Amino acid sequence: MKKMFYILFLALPLMFAGCDNGKSDNVYDYTDDYGNDSENSQESEVSDNDSDRQGHSDNDVPRPGAGTGGGNGNHGGSDGDGNSNLPDDEDGNQDFDDEDIEDPDGNENDEEPDGNNDDGAVYASLPDVESCISGNPSDKEKQKVLDRLNELRAIHGLPAVVYSTEGDKITAECSLIIAANNIEGGTLQLSHEPPKSWDCWSQEAYDGCHSSNIHVSWAKNQDISTTDSAAIVDGFMIDKNVDSIGHRRWFLDPWLGHISFGRADYTDGNGIFVIGAAVKVVHDDKPNVSDLKIDFVAYPFENYPKELYPGSNIRMSFSVLKDKSNKFSNASGINLGGVAIAIIDSTNNKTISVSSLKTDTDGIGIPNNVSWLASGIEYNRKYNVTVRNIIIDNVSKDYQYWFELK
Repeated sequence: MKKMFYILFLALPLMFAGCDNGKSDNVYDYTDDYGNDSENSQESEVSDNDSDRQGHSDNDVPRPGAGTGGGNGNHGGSDGDGNSNLPDDEDGNQDFDDEDIEDPDGNENDEEPDGNNDDGAVYASLPDVESCISGNPSDKEKQKVLDRLNELRAIHGLPAVVYSTEGDKITAECSLIIAANNIEGGTLQLSHEPPKSWDCWSQEAYDGCHSSNIHVSWAKNQDISTTDSAAIVDGFMIDKNVDSIGHRRWFLDPWLGHISFGRADYTDGNGIFVIGAAVKVVHDDKPNVSDLKIDFVAYPFENYPKELYPGSNIRMSFSVLKDKSNKFSNASGINLGGVAIAIIDSTNNKTISVSSLKTDTDGIGIPNNVSWLASGIEYNRKYNVTVRNIIIDNVSKDYQYWFELK
């Protein structure tokens, strides 16, 4: 019997996987702070992303896709652009996330975790992946996920979300099926629509994966069971190598009112470690955000945690809030075809190179988005950003903001 871990999480590297239209996409490389670069130490992370986007209305939201990944973990110290003060985001670790999905349950029971589990344990009830028994993270672990997400949302001027235990069962079953079907490692797999042929399949697992950002970590000869669940939140926010940046967009959705979190750890006792996790982000209910004081959501934004921008292959992003009373009105009447991005280093007035500009009006979080790559960004320097020529109801508009990675 493969034993599960019942211990504190201490922010170790993961393997994270994501899905995008059924294609494999690396999403987030979590830098190995312990410098594990041995041939005998392998780690990967995968998360699935958004996919299968169609026309959207208040009752029609997209669902996620699936992704795979695997890699050897090592540690370095540059961002691939010669900036030695940025962490290595080319370390060979692979991550993937999933994102867009319909909410199958429509349940709503918003609350804070009750805090009864104050012993620091990861689980209130342990999962047994080999026997297809899901567990339940402790209230303290759920609170970590909730607190980290709300900390990041606050930076963007977004309202806090609350925790809903109504989604706990389906996120637990989704996490279980993810872990159960990635025990072998190799090519990792995730799906928002796991087939009935998968081990530990259930309708609840399907529903959970269909309405959540999902994640898998896999490692050989490296104990990742101490991974802090808050690090999974960071992975979704970074969305490394995910063009749609759907996980981030779901987490920064002004209309996200509540979440649920599931996790399943597994080890075979012979050096193989797996973590499956899910954060439910798609719901039928949408809170009233008409009094929001912001007109856009940008990443990175103002004083921003540097760990959330680990290198130049992380896409920056911008979404405009045209209509705060109706989420999906933010896809209509918006033309992003002529958008241009300008980034200026305020220290020396140097223009930062911008590349790989992408736009969409898909129903992921705020259903419009501009994203791009920027070269030569450094920590502790203020950058001024101008997003030019967003056409809103046939009128061109420019937006300006700043960010500094600290």
